[in-house]
Amino acid sequence: MRINFQDYRVTLIVTATDLRCGCSRLCAIAQEKLNINVYRGEDIVVFISKSSAICKLVCADAKGTSMLTRTLHAGRFEKMLVKRDEDGKINLTLKELESFLNGEKIFEKRSNFYPRKQNIKHSSLSFSGR
Repeated sequence: MRINFQDYRVTLIVTATDLRCGCSRLCAIAQEKLNINVYRGEDIVVFISKSSAICKLVCADAKGTSMLTRTLHAGRFEKMLVKRDEDGKINLTLKELESFLNGEKIFEKRSNFYPRKQNIKHSSLSFSGR
């Protein structure tokens, strides 16, 4: 068996998943919740445990279905946030997948949610109550 990750689209499931289930159940979750049919052989789906200590990858090819379990010796997998109205998945490149599986940060934390606006002149409006 040889898996060539370059032939797949990689999807990281951001919401915590009960990883006690096996390959068939994880494929069913991908199909039911996110409309990703792993059995077509086009997708790798990465699930993260609630504690971010374990992740599981599921994928399929013409010969069968595979599940890879990854546990870090130290640290946790990166936790990510999505907007409430989004479906809880993030598409990754192969480089981002490799970094994620090695416990590295793939997204930068921002200190605020709004981009800084530069060169804006403020009016004399004051909110100090004077």
